Amino acid sequence: MKPTLGQVFALSLAGLMVMLVLLVGIVLHASSESIEDSSERLRDQAAQEVAGRVTVFLAGAPERVRQFQAEIGNGLVEPRDPGSVEAALFAQLLADPNLGELSLTYGEEKGFDSEGQIILEDTPRGEMSVSRETSAAGDRFWSRHVHLDGGAFVADRRELRPGSSFRALPVVREQTGVLPDPTGHLTFKSPARRQAEGQLLSSDLHWSQLDDVLPEQKRRVEVSVQQVVRDSAGKFVGVFRVGLLTHQLDRAVQIQIASSGQSDPHQIFICDPEGRLITRLTPSDTLVEFEDALRISSAKVPAEVAAALKTPTLAAISEQSPVASGHFRDRGKEYLANFRALPGTQDWIVGIVAPKAFYLGRLAAIRNRLLLFSSVIVVLVVTAGGLVLRSVKRAQARIVTETLKMNRFEFAPGTTTSPFRDVSEVLKSLEKAKTAMRAMGKYVPVDLVRRLYQAKSEPVLGGEEKEISIMFTDIKDFTTLSEQLAPNELAAALGRYLDVMARIIQQETRGTIDKYIGDAIMTMWNAPEPVADHARMACHAALLCRDASRELSRSAEWQGRPPFETRFGLHLDVAFVGHFGAPDRMNYTAIGDAVNLASRLEGLNKEYGTTIIASERMAKSAGEDFVFRLLDCVAVKGKSESVTIYELVSERNGANEMVAVIADYEAAFAAYAAGEFARAIQIIAVHTDDEPSRVLCERCRDLLREPPPAGWRGVHVFKTK
Repeated sequence: MKPTLGQVFALSLAGLMVMLVLLVGIVLHASSESIEDSSERLRDQAAQEVAGRVTVFLAGAPERVRQFQAEIGNGLVEPRDPGSVEAALFAQLLADPNLGELSLTYGEEKGFDSEGQIILEDTPRGEMSVSRETSAAGDRFWSRHVHLDGGAFVADRRELRPGSSFRALPVVREQTGVLPDPTGHLTFKSPARRQAEGQLLSSDLHWSQLDDVLPEQKRRVEVSVQQVVRDSAGKFVGVFRVGLLTHQLDRAVQIQIASSGQSDPHQIFICDPEGRLITRLTPSDTLVEFEDALRISSAKVPAEVAAALKTPTLAAISEQSPVASGHFRDRGKEYLANFRALPGTQDWIVGIVAPKAFYLGRLAAIRNRLLLFSSVIVVLVVTAGGLVLRSVKRAQARIVTETLKMNRFEFAPGTTTSPFRDVSEVLKSLEKAKTAMRAMGKYVPVDLVRRLYQAKSEPVLGGEEKEISIMFTDIKDFTTLSEQLAPNELAAALGRYLDVMARIIQQETRGTIDKYIGDAIMTMWNAPEPVADHARMACHAALLCRDASRELSRSAEWQGRPPFETRFGLHLDVAFVGHFGAPDRMNYTAIGDAVNLASRLEGLNKEYGTTIIASERMAKSAGEDFVFRLLDCVAVKGKSESVTIYELVSERNGANEMVAVIADYEAAFAAYAAGEFARAIQIIAVHTDDEPSRVLCERCRDLLREPPPAGWRGVHVFKTK
């Protein structure tokens, strides 16, 4: 015998209690955290990661300075031998792809002047440097030695190739004229001052000193650090400078904060306290010179970044408050911004800007992971009953899934097998309920059942007055047609016909089929569910059904049976809509004069030889999308008041051939209503192929032979249905 769910849960209850308490505690704690606090933590973590990457990147330069000083101090490099210095610099350049250049600007120290500026001997003076040239073809390396020759500074240059002997590499004298003294450059003078002795000085964004003789568009941009180096005896050697090219700095902030495979909306950059960008956001960003530093031009900065750089959040960064976060609105969107000061730089600041909506999504993912983690804990702890508990959960999931499907009014058949007896019984009960609902949907409007279900109410007798559009359909000469077909063939043909009509009414025009009356259909719009344009939908449904029934009758599927020609009656009015019948057997329908008139209008088609007749109110409410013909002013059986009726001809763009006929008919009808019967006949007598014109023409001839009584207003009274 299959175990029950109660028996299985009893075995696992003891272990589950502890886990459930823990799970509830975790969920409650996570729920107590606000979205703003969570997103702020995420932004701060991201800012720390970016700041750490940039700090590591910039720390590479000081490390190279320390390494070079150590090599000199240990006698590995002869500082006054250009060849030895060149080899040491080149080795460092090869070891670190972030380096753009290294140089040693050297001289012989004599002392310091009154302002603490170093005084050098006339000779030796010069500069040995190595640099990296990056291109799509790969990196190339150059050395350049600026030294005195004949009383003037000259430069010898050669390309360095890894694995080649320096002595075999050719040296080329640069033809650049007289060069400036490299010891006069600020990158030498500033760190060589007495007050800067032993200090590691970092520079802001600037043009590479090695490119001073090049035009601005070809010059490289770098940040650098400088420090005085001394030999093992403590004697001044020169100033060692390490340059980092800014494209490497740009790469340092190009990180993926979002999860892998997810679009990352973060804008990450480095700026200064004045809100000027230091790193590029796109490769096409250009540099602009501001006083003694270079900054990225703001011409093409994204709007949200430009807005973030103007917020008070950036201005709040200081030595006492190195971190700040906030939010701002730009172009109708909410953004979150985080700024973090970079220690050891020229007051640089890391900034991150992202849409607030992005973090909300991240928080949802975090909550989901938390719930998943809690579920894993439960599974791990309840190891003894894990297999059984998993089966229980699967059984529960089956029940929940089938229940939710029914809640969504999805009644497709499903399986009922389960390892547990009581679960199988529940699933079988649900299948029976779905079968009943599928059957019910064929008898009553599903929208009505859905409304009652959502309102948790049962139908009661009664209704409400509501404006609805009503359509009655009937097959012309159906009784005669039914005599020509065998019963089973008639049932199959009628079933296929009604299926085509029902699909158009319910799926394409949102109508509710009230009932089938043999071959006839009663349909209403705007009940039970509201339909804003119900008059237009009713007219559209009549035209689609007319065309679809004709196409069906001409199709191979119809197998040469007599065609089903459908006639329609359309009316719009207030009717009494609701549940009518006996307390234990009722029907959702519409009753009243509006329903009766729609039925009478359908029957009038046989009097005029028309297919679709609509009331005046329906024609006026349907709008300009349709072509109507003013057909007559009649008093139907059972009604004392007259009704103006119209023929629905087609969609507005589909009745070009009928324009002249309609115009003549309506002119003739105006003459008829005025009692000018002979003139009416004269207007429409030519339209012998138009059945309504023929009917009106015959009526006018009858009235000429037997004039109407005094007080006649053009109303035609029908004595039969």
